Amino acid sequence: MNQVRRAPLSLVLLGALVALGIAVPASPHGAVPQWDNLVLAALGGWAAWRCARLTRGMDVRDRLPWQVLGASSLLFTCASLVTGLGVGGALGQLGLGDLLVLIAALGPTVSAALIGGRVRGTRWPILVIDGVLVTLALVVVADVLVLAPAVTPGAIDPDLLPLVLAYGIYPAVAVGVVGALCTVSTAAVRRPATAMILMTGLLGLASALLAVHIVQPGTTWAAAADVAIAGALVAAVHAVQLASAVPGRSSAADSTPTVNSAGLVIDVLALIGVPVTLVTALLLDLRVPDGALACTAVVVLLLLVRLFMRIRDGDRIEEDLLRSEEDFRGLVEASSDGVAIVDAELRLEFTSPAARTLLGVVEADPHPLLLDLLHEEDRPRVRRELTTAAGGVTPVVHLRLHGPEGERRDLEVTHHERPGSGRRVLHLRDVTTRRRREQELERMAFTDHLTRLPNRALLFQEMAAGSATTAERSLLVLDLDGFKAVNDSAGHEAGDLLLVEVARRLQGLLRTDDLVARLGGDEFAVLLAGGEDAAVEAAQRVLDVLARPCRIGDRTFTVGASVGICRVHPGGGQLAFRQADAALGAAKRAGKGCWRLHTDDRVAQAAASSSVATALADGEVQLRFDTIANGDTGILAALHAQPVWLHPELGALPAAELWAAAERQGCTAALQQWLITRACADVAALDDQLLVAVDLPAGLVHADELPGEVAVALAAVDLAPPRLTLFVTEEVLQTSSAALIPALHAVHRTGVRIGLDDYGMGSTLWSQLSRLPLEVVMVDVRNLSAGGNHDRTLEVLGAIGRSARDFQVSTVAKEIDSRQLLHELRVQGVVAVSGPVLPTGLTVAEVAALLRHPGPAVVAPAPVPVPLPRPRAGV
Repeated sequence: MNQVRRAPLSLVLLGALVALGIAVPASPHGAVPQWDNLVLAALGGWAAWRCARLTRGMDVRDRLPWQVLGASSLLFTCASLVTGLGVGGALGQLGLGDLLVLIAALGPTVSAALIGGRVRGTRWPILVIDGVLVTLALVVVADVLVLAPAVTPGAIDPDLLPLVLAYGIYPAVAVGVVGALCTVSTAAVRRPATAMILMTGLLGLASALLAVHIVQPGTTWAAAADVAIAGALVAAVHAVQLASAVPGRSSAADSTPTVNSAGLVIDVLALIGVPVTLVTALLLDLRVPDGALACTAVVVLLLLVRLFMRIRDGDRIEEDLLRSEEDFRGLVEASSDGVAIVDAELRLEFTSPAARTLLGVVEADPHPLLLDLLHEEDRPRVRRELTTAAGGVTPVVHLRLHGPEGERRDLEVTHHERPGSGRRVLHLRDVTTRRRREQELERMAFTDHLTRLPNRALLFQEMAAGSATTAERSLLVLDLDGFKAVNDSAGHEAGDLLLVEVARRLQGLLRTDDLVARLGGDEFAVLLAGGEDAAVEAAQRVLDVLARPCRIGDRTFTVGASVGICRVHPGGGQLAFRQADAALGAAKRAGKGCWRLHTDDRVAQAAASSSVATALADGEVQLRFDTIANGDTGILAALHAQPVWLHPELGALPAAELWAAAERQGCTAALQQWLITRACADVAALDDQLLVAVDLPAGLVHADELPGEVAVALAAVDLAPPRLTLFVTEEVLQTSSAALIPALHAVHRTGVRIGLDDYGMGSTLWSQLSRLPLEVVMVDVRNLSAGGNHDRTLEVLGAIGRSARDFQVSTVAKEIDSRQLLHELRVQGVVAVSGPVLPTGLTVAEVAALLRHPGPAVVAPAPVPVPLPRPRAGV
């Protein structure tokens, strides 16, 4: 852009040289030095220097045509110096100077040929014929109207006649060839080509004036020729400036052939000029030389050849179009995917055989409305999605139709609009089988294979999905009393049949809106709408029904149940499950066969008696750190930060209860900012190697503020972004706003790592990798196997580790409660471990003491940072 802005400087220089040309008239023949030629030599040197500077920054494949112009300017500079100093004879006499000028004058023609060759699909025979055609037409015009009247027999010295003819014919040759070659150029060089046509026209004018100057010597002709040459040099520099502003790698649109108006005008005027010139000569009784008549005959012959080539090209293009249409039609008809074209009213104008089969189009009505073929409830959606796609965005549209035998058929449609036609091309694919498989896989992922009840993952998903509602909900967690005795006495098959019978009774007992789920083993859960009264009533019905005898084969078993009840608060799925599980433990301790209600609602008490904002200001909210050690070496690698409220009356409230109290008081945004800032500050003060992990709470993340808070916290303590990891769970992703995913992507782009906690209890890793730039997953080993079966735990954890490593995702195993399991995990590819076997719940001071005096479970970090095994991995 800066180069293009220098164009006014060239115009100022041209004006100065024009003034100089007027002030310093051309020197007479034989005078040395020739001052006007020396001025032109200076201008030519400037033009050569500018061309060299401008082409230096251009792409190698683009600079050649403009380097030729620079070389021509340099040759012209040499010619002007030779003529101006009188070395090769005065201008107007055939000598070294004139020879150099004629060679330099070939530069625009060569440049035009190079530019024409860059046009996609250039056909050189046609370009050559067009160049010769226009050149001969201009020669006829110049010969009849200029040369013939001027060059009469005996009017000039015969020795000068070749030079006069050369200078007189050059305008026709140069302007004709350059105009023809530049008539069609690429969009990227259209403006530089126009400037080059202008430069060639000025050179032609200068050449004609010099021819007149040779025949009729005079300072006026020479000065006019000098001004024209100066203008041509400036135009050449401007053409190179315009070319240098074109991007090195032009887009497809920039390489598309376009018609240059200036070249088209030259071609048309030249061809029209031949008959006009001949008619003028006839009317004015001008002499028409034999050469002009011969050139006219050649022009007519070339026009006939050009017409024949155009007809042949037209036939070839028509054959290519017909062949392409046949190939396309055969390809479309043979494709298993359907292709259809609809108009603005979504009426089918064209349908391939596959599309007719997929859409169910009958021969009686080959052009029905597309919407008439769809389910009635889908028609507004499909019309909106097909007619409102803007900005080139063409999302996939799903269609539902009835098959020929009444079965449902699902189609996936991609579409694009044909510009200017109002029609839209649809590409249809039958995805019925794929959708059916996806639905079956989804059902299997959320269904218990034995009882056909929803599993734990679906239970937590349902609790998360209803977190935004204000309706009261309650959770019942129950397990069977005496179930182990059934397995021991009658075998596992009888136990399985008993579980199926229990599931049947629970489903028949509760309402259709209530969710019954099997958690695993003999544990079940019920999520129902209503408060404590409804939950207590339901729990009593469950106890009564399950206390009845069950007939399994030829034996009868009597088992009871214990039930724990709690209320489900918004965003508190994990907290509600822990509270219900604690109430279940209380029921078992009370003698089994009863229910217990979680009444120790410390969250409500804390929210009613104290302010979370005040607690943050007074230092009642503190961080507790769980240590995370390298899985192979035991080196302390990271800290997992959890906020704790040291309530003066209720004691230590864990993170879940603190977040719940903050949510009731509307202080979650302040707590989120405090947590991130304090975690970064504490870890930065402790050690320059430790990583820190922070959990984001379910349903309470303030996504809009998250990127800014993270950036401020890192900058305040100069903590490297890769040392911070933000952990989310699937419940967080399901309960937070849609802005959370873009916010996490924005945070990750700064270098902060993103991790998935509680992995293995919900969706697959692949589904989460498509949404988040995950670098680490944390697995709770307690959920992988029941009954302390370490072998089973290791098998599942090994499978998780192998699949995660395929995506360069690290695996962290948490809740490791035994030294034996810790030892066995070292061979499973687990990057890091945490849990009761390692120091947990540490204050900042206790972590500092651990770094100074490490215990037997962990090793202090080495003086040189010790990275985790995988380069991208981290906690």
